[in-house]
Amino acid sequence: MARWASYIDNQRAESSVLLLDTGNFCRARKVKTDKLDYRYFFEAMKKMDYAAVNIADNEIRFGRRKLLETAEKYDIPLISSNIYDKRGQQTLGSKYIIKNVGGKTTLFGRKGGLRVGIFSVVLPHFIYDVDPIVPKYYDVKNPNIAALEAVSKLREEGCDLIIAISHQGWLQSLSLADEIDGIDIVVNGRKNHSGTYHEWFDSTIVVDTGNKRMSLTEIEIEYRNGKRYILATDMGARAHKSPERTDLKKLEDIYTEELEKAGIDDARKNN
Repeated sequence: MARWASYIDNQRAESSVLLLDTGNFCRARKVKTDKLDYRYFFEAMKKMDYAAVNIADNEIRFGRRKLLETAEKYDIPLISSNIYDKRGQQTLGSKYIIKNVGGKTTLFGRKGGLRVGIFSVVLPHFIYDVDPIVPKYYDVKNPNIAALEAVSKLREEGCDLIIAISHQGWLQSLSLADEIDGIDIVVNGRKNHSGTYHEWFDSTIVVDTGNKRMSLTEIEIEYRNGKRYILATDMGARAHKSPERTDLKKLEDIYTEELEKAGIDDARKNN
């Protein structure tokens, strides 16, 4: 993450950047290093300034209370448009997130830039299959219905660009682009390709983000002469060659020292 953070910082120095996580950022199974891993990872995400972090099946396994408390502690912007917590009748995380990107804020309001709306959906059985007790606490709405509601609301809020994080698998993400009008970018969170891959469906680009830890998908949006151009590129190789960002390298060193004190040998290899 120290190298990825350095690469992202360089991109931010040149243009506006929204950093997204498509879900399953928590670990699937309980291991010896859980407490150290989560503290390290959540703190690293905070330092990297994520715009939206999707909730998927591993986050359900992590546990509602621990997830929400840890996210609040580290100011992690959790998002989920179709996972409803029956204990509060609200979505687990924000239903959608709006970001103003670029432009300038003046006394008379904001000029220029883009108003970007982000929402997320997950395939219901991914959540229900976590544990037989899950339906007692969560209701996972049909992704298309949730997407229709989100797109409608985000357009009402004046969004110029709408991004859907679709933790459903490649075919379902393509179907989302086909069936729901108004989405500009669909980011598939249940990877189906080894590297960054994309297809266009009419005016919607559907992007697969590739293998975890190897791929760093960069979606570049540019407006020229009144036309919009979107390009998805795998920048994983370039990011891995970037210098390590000092604060995250220090955090990684502290993590390694704590592992050694706990008598755990190079546990990151198994993460």
